[in-house]
Amino acid sequence: MVNEVSYSFSDESSTARQLISETTIEVIIDIPFAFRAIPVEIIESTGNQVLQQLLKLMLPRFLSQLAKDYKAWATGDASRRPLGTGQI
Repeated sequence: MVNEVSYSFSDESSTARQLISETTIEVIIDIPFAFRAIPVEIIESTGNQVLQQLLKLMLPRFLSQLAKDYKAWATGDASRRPLGTGQI
């Protein structure tokens, strides 16, 4: 999964910025023998629809929290501490 977050200047004001997120998800599956009679296109279409619906729910929440976190950080609010080291 790749999620690229960037910003652009808002049309209304030269100081306002808008967050933009572009997400790419690649899923590889092995189709069980019992489902091999179903055309691959139908399985792919169903999977794509499920992932799109999940992203429609998750991404706006993620971006909203990211904006809140940024505003808190930009104002010097140090009440939130990292939960980890940032290393994998």
